[in-house]
This record gives sequence, C-alpha cells and structure tokens, in this order.
Amino acid sequence: MSDLNMSNKEKISSTNQIAINVIFLISFIIGVSYLVLLFGILSSNKINTADIIAFIKIFELILVLLAISSCILCYESTNKEELFILSLFYIIFFIDVLLGNVDNMSLDASTINISNYLIVENSIFRLIILTFSLSSFRKMKKIIMENRIKSILITIAIATSFGLLKHHDILFTTFNDVAGFVTYNIFLTIFYGIISVIYLKKSLDRSEYIYSVISASIFFFMLKAIYAVVGATKALANVKLLSISITYIGFIILLGGIICELLLSIRKNKELENELTVFKKIADESRHSCILIYDEYKNLKYINSLAKQYYNIKEGTIYEDINKILIYESKGINPEKIKEIKDHFLQLGYWKGKIEVEETGVTISCSVQKIYMEDMKKIVIIFNDITDRIRTKRSLIEYEKMKNQEQVRNEFFANISHELRTPLNIFYSTIQLLDLKNKTNPEKFNEIYSDHKQCLKTNCQRMLRLINNIVDITKIDVGFIKPKFVNCDIVSLVEDITLSVVNYAQNKKINIVFDTEIEEQIIKCDEDMMERAMLNLLSNAIKFTKQNGNVLVNMYADEKWIHIIVKDDGMGIPIEMQGTIFERFVQNDKSLTRLNEGSGIGLSIVQSAVKLNEGEIYLDSDGKNGTEFEILLPNKKLDGEYLDDRIYKVDVSNIELELSDIYELYI
Repeated sequence: MSDLNMSNKEKISSTNQIAINVIFLISFIIGVSYLVLLFGILSSNKINTADIIAFIKIFELILVLLAISSCILCYESTNKEELFILSLFYIIFFIDVLLGNVDNMSLDASTINISNYLIVENSIFRLIILTFSLSSFRKMKKIIMENRIKSILITIAIATSFGLLKHHDILFTTFNDVAGFVTYNIFLTIFYGIISVIYLKKSLDRSEYIYSVISASIFFFMLKAIYAVVGATKALANVKLLSISITYIGFIILLGGIICELLLSIRKNKELENELTVFKKIADESRHSCILIYDEYKNLKYINSLAKQYYNIKEGTIYEDINKILIYESKGINPEKIKEIKDHFLQLGYWKGKIEVEETGVTISCSVQKIYMEDMKKIVIIFNDITDRIRTKRSLIEYEKMKNQEQVRNEFFANISHELRTPLNIFYSTIQLLDLKNKTNPEKFNEIYSDHKQCLKTNCQRMLRLINNIVDITKIDVGFIKPKFVNCDIVSLVEDITLSVVNYAQNKKINIVFDTEIEEQIIKCDEDMMERAMLNLLSNAIKFTKQNGNVLVNMYADEKWIHIIVKDDGMGIPIEMQGTIFERFVQNDKSLTRLNEGSGIGLSIVQSAVKLNEGEIYLDSDGKNGTEFEILLPNKKLDGEYLDDRIYKVDVSNIELELSDIYELYI
C-alpha cells in the first residue's frame, strides 16, 4: 500500500507543481497583454475594432488553453475519465479559435455574418466527444485512456484538417442562409440542454461536485446557441458581444470549478492519507498476510513486503516484472480451482477458501475481494501459506490415530488375556479337583468327571472360538478368505439357525421368534459365512437381553435385496459407540468385571462376512431400548447349467462353538 500511496502522493505533487507553473505563466501573459493594450489606448483616442477582435481571440485562446490544461490536471488528480474526454472537446474549440472559425463575426451592428461563424464538422465532432464522455462503451474508453497522448494528437489532427479545409472553402457543410444556421443552433440548444441535465443528474446521484460544474459550463454553451439564433436574425453589436462573453463565462465557470475540485481533491487526499497512515504501516509491515492489489486490467499495483519475501522478489524490481513472476507461480494451481474462483468472484465480488498447489505441496488460505479506489475497481488478494499448519494438523491427527490404535491394541491384549485366563482357570481348577478326588476317592472318579466334563468342553470351545476369530480376522485382512458361493434357500438357512439357538435362549428365559414374509428364496451366498454371521448376531442378542426379554428375527424381500432383521429389547448400544461398533476389538463395556464376555471381534467378522457376500449391514438403536441389525443380501442367483439349489443343514458343533461364551448355562 505504501508503494501505491507514494505513487499517488508523487502524482498529486507533480500535478500541483505543473498547475502552479501554468497559472503563473498564463497570468504573466495576460498581465503583459493588458499593459500593452493600456499603452495602445492611451496613445490613441480612437477605438480600433480590429484590435478588440484580436484581443477577444487571444483571450479566448487563453481561456480555452486554461480549460484544456485544467481538465487534464484534474483528471491526473482524480482519475475521472470524463475530464480527460472533455479536454478533447476543448482542444477542438482551441483549434477553431486559433483558425478564426469561432465567434468570427463583425461587430458592425448593420452586418449579419453567419458563413464563418462555426465549422459544422468540428461542431459535430465536439458533440460526438461530449456524448462519448457520458457513454458506457468501456472498451473504447479503455483504448482512449491507455493511449491518451495519441488521442490528443488524433483530435488535433482531425480538428485542424477540418479547419484548414474550411479556409479553402472545400468543406462539405456551410451555412449560406439564415434558416439553416438557425435550425442548427436550435439543435445545439436542445443537445447542450440535454447533456447539461444528464451531468447535473450524475452530480446529484454520485454527490460529485465536478459534474455540476461541467453541467453549468455546458449550460452556457446552450445559451450561446440561443444568442446565435437571435444574432442571425438581428445584427446587434450588443448581442454579438454578449455571445462572446457567454463563451468566456462558460470557460471561467469550468476553470473556477476545476480549481475548486483540485483544492478539494488535495484536501481529501491529505485527509485520506492521514486516515490510512496506520493501515499502510500495518499492510506493508504485516508479518501475517501477503497482500496484492491489482487494477481491473489485471496490472499489479501494490505488493507488500511479506509477499515480496514469500516470492523472493528483490527490492527495486518493477511491478511489470513482478507480475510475470506471479503469473508463473500461479501455473501450478489446478485450472478447475481457478475457474471456481473466477466464477464465484464474478458472481458475488469476492471469494475465500484454500488453494492447494499439487506440484509443490503448498497450501494457502486465500481471499479475493473487489474494492473501489480512486473511482477505479481494484482487486485485493490476501493470502497466507498454511502448509506447515496443515502438515502439523495432519501429523497431530496421525499421532492421535496411532495413539488410539495403541490404546485399542493394549485393550485388546488385556481383553484377550482375560478371555484366555478365564477358561484356563476353569481347566486348572477342574484338574485340581479331579486329581484330589482321584487320590481320595478313586472309585468315584468317573462320576465326578461326568459332572465336570461339560464345563471342560464348553471352555475348550470358548478358547477355540476366540482363536478362530483371531485367525479369521487376520485372514480377512490379507484377503486370504474368499466366499464360496452356492445357490441356497436363504429363508431355510436363517430359520434353521434361529431355531437351533432356542434352547440357549430359553435357559436364560428369553423368547426367540422367527417371522418371514417369504416362504422360499433361492439366492447365491456362502452358507458358512452367513451361518457364522447369524450365530454371532443371535449370540449377542441373547447375551445382552435380560430375562423375559425377546429376540425377533424377521425376513422380507424386494427386487434388489433380501432383508434379514435381528432385533432384541436388551440394553441397546450407546449412540457414541455406534459409529465404531463394527471396528475390531470395540466393546461397549471394556472392563474386566463386565457381565458378558467377548473379545470385540465378533461384529467385525459379521460385517466382513456380509461384505464378502456382496451385502450390507446396518445398525439401529436409540442407545437404551434394544438393538436392531439389518442385513441386506443381493436378491440374485448364480447362473450355470450344473448349479443345483442346496438345502442348508444345521451343524450342531458350530452352534455350540459360536454360543460357547454364554457360559452362565454351565456354571
């Protein structure tokens, strides 16, 4: 911002210096002219009409020059495009005055002179320029403003050409009769009146003082056209002189207004500079944000120190070269991201978000905002390199993940140790009891062994089930286990498995109900995997349902899926646990004094088995009143000539193995 404001400060200072020099020079010329005129009057008692006309011409030239220079100086200070375009309007006036084609009339009250009063072509040229100052042709205005010197030279060339052609009487349009002259000046009256009103409205809408000054100046050109109409019909010297004076007043109003505008602009810039001092310091010395400012034509206007440091730009590098560096740096950004930013910016005038440069791995937090400065649109880009912050955040996430995994692993080993120790303790206690009885009462050994045989068997199954689960989950991880699809009656399979665990449930005083909307449905599936999944869900339902509770197994089908629902009215699964319940080693109660045993692997195996069967599984629980699992299996068969539909047969050993941790039955 300091570079930008230094540029503005230098521009204002230079403008002021030029204005002082021009005013001094013109004042000196006017003063000398008046002194010469005074000596001429004193040396002669007669009024020389030719001298008065010459003086009028010189005075008009001076006023027009002042108007041109004032418009240009005011444009340099305020950047109002209308002022520069109006300077072209007055340049045409200057050429006409210089060539004697404006107010070129006799002061004789008996002479009506309209043939050389004005050049129609240059008059129309002025009207075009005046209209163009109010137009919305942004592209054409951009061309003019980017080529100001050329625009001035072209205007001078065209106006001079028309003037010289007029002197040689080869111009296309001239006035040889009063009617045509009057008609044209009536047109000028209407045209200048409309332009004056438009500029006045613009002044009121924008609260810009300078536009009302322009409106007043053009209003006097309208009055001059009215005087020209009267002067064309009545050759009165006073009318002619007043017509000339109106030209003076129009120029003098413009000069006075522009001088006031320059003074106001200087004052405003000083106030603005004072208000922005702190902001400029913060922006340029910011150690947090890189700040770039572009104009509406994508030319870099400002870059703060941190941004220069970020791009390794040396001090003293011109903005044009910096712009090339920035364009090269932006090539690594995804084109789709650039399009997204442009679309959002064009629609809403701003954009904010993150940009990732894939080639360098850099991530920046960026905002783009449209603002208006000095009557021109500017684009402010503020960004921060957050790559280290993102990497740190990712590292923390990875650390927390590893920490959680380590915790889960420790809990798993503690859980497995507990799960293995329980049956081992029972083995050891039972063996000690049998040894003692064998020594003290060997004749009753068989009887005592028979009493404890089931306990040993059940705990052996528990250990085997635990080891099988650990082995199987490892095989699933490495992709060793593959489904063996066959066509089977899924209704019969689920029903037989459900009925096979009824005895286990009844011993806990739990009711199991099987219900189905379909009697038979042949689909492809791996029978063993689905048996294991169903037994695991039923085992959990029995374990976590209190006495006199209910477990419901329901089935129905649609065109795409077979739906298998296992629902209980037990304690439910806490809501905070539901997102991770299918992860391995996750348990609701991880304490070693929990009521129900388990390793936390079962539901992970269930989910893997369902997915291997190309299905899906969902959980529904309010966290307090029961749990519902829903398995979805694809409703389709295997195609093949020699594929026979199979009927599932219950394997009692598998059921005993999967339900072995419901060990309260045997204690």
